Amino acid sequence: MWKKVFEEAGQLRKTYGSKGVRFFRNLEDANEVVILGEYSSSDRARELFQSEEFREATKRAGVSGPPQVTFLDEAGQLPA
Repeated sequence: MWKKVFEEAGQLRKTYGSKGVRFFRNLEDANEVVILGEYSSSDRARELFQSEEFREATKRAGVSGPPQVTFLDEAGQLPA
């Protein structure tokens, strides 16, 4: 259920500067999902996660508790 709502919220994410997202499921608990998104700025991303639209979307998606949001800044890349 969450994925359908997440896909429907694509325009909302774009409004707040989303450049795209990837998602991962925990192999031991399929109900645990990690979403990695890239935004035009951390300020715009923060605005999204504090918006009423975001809260409504997470509720519609059946998210059981407040999502944990962590802001990251890419520090580099290493070869495989």
